[in-house]
Amino acid sequence: MKSSRFILLIILLLLGAVAIFALNRPKDVAKDTVQIQSQTQKPIIVATLFPFYDITKTLVGDQADISLLLPPGIEPHSFEPTPQDIIQIQEADIFIYTGDIMEPWVKDIIANLPKTVTIIDASKGINLIESSEDHDHGHGHDDKNSKEKLALDPHFWLDFNNIIIATNTISDSLAQLNVLDSNSLTQNKTTLIKDLTQLDTDYANTLGNCRNKTIIQAGHRTFGYLARKYNLEYITTEELSPNSDTSAQDISKLIDEIKEEKAKAVFSEELIEPRIAKTVSDETGVPILLLNGAHNITSDQFKSGISFITIMRENLENITIGLDCK
Repeated sequence: MKSSRFILLIILLLLGAVAIFALNRPKDVAKDTVQIQSQTQKPIIVATLFPFYDITKTLVGDQADISLLLPPGIEPHSFEPTPQDIIQIQEADIFIYTGDIMEPWVKDIIANLPKTVTIIDASKGINLIESSEDHDHGHGHDDKNSKEKLALDPHFWLDFNNIIIATNTISDSLAQLNVLDSNSLTQNKTTLIKDLTQLDTDYANTLGNCRNKTIIQAGHRTFGYLARKYNLEYITTEELSPNSDTSAQDISKLIDEIKEEKAKAVFSEELIEPRIAKTVSDETGVPILLLNGAHNITSDQFKSGISFITIMRENLENITIGLDCK
């Protein structure tokens, strides 16, 4: 009888031990899973404009989670971040912006970011050119230094030498963080710079053999860097901001230029309403050709995974037609 009770007691103790183990084990496994996830979580990168989103995506591949702050299809010059956008930046590991001239709202945001966020200014080391316009238009920033700032053209990525400088700036900053595979980062940077250099060569070879040397655009002054790089004249109806006022006299001058130059097309920028371009086209009989400043892209282009280089090659095709290049 005592023997049976002893055996029963042993069985109960064993069952109790198994139950305790079973109850505790999921907690331990869950804890281990959280630790593994924290060790393998990808860095979070937020970029303001498409060119630098695309560069960074090409550099890091699938080693990081990258997001574009500017929603596809939105015109960037008047963009102001929402409270949710600010939270997204605060929660990022890396924040890449275009520069103070293009994005004056960044200054106040980065002043209040936690130290855990690495900040990369893509315009570092780049000399911005002054607009050839001498009016007082721009990106809508009314402060005591606005006149000086508004004279600077922020579209520096349209000189491919500058986009290579920005690529090095972003790559070097990412390498210093030691959170990405250095060999992969170096290899991707080498390939990207090679592709950008070839793009520059193709532009130079093509635009050096054009019957017409003037880009005539109904729209804001986006392509000044591109025109300067390849020794082209550049005439627009607006200045650095797409919100600049365009007078009837401005349109009349553009029509006269097209007739005088015997231009084959009037250029209009994607994502901008081509109302003025249509007026010029109707008056002169020349077609409208699109150019993309690559500040941003459409939702369809974003979903398709279009690249900065692809956009620039599409631009070259239209410039070749519009300037009658060989």
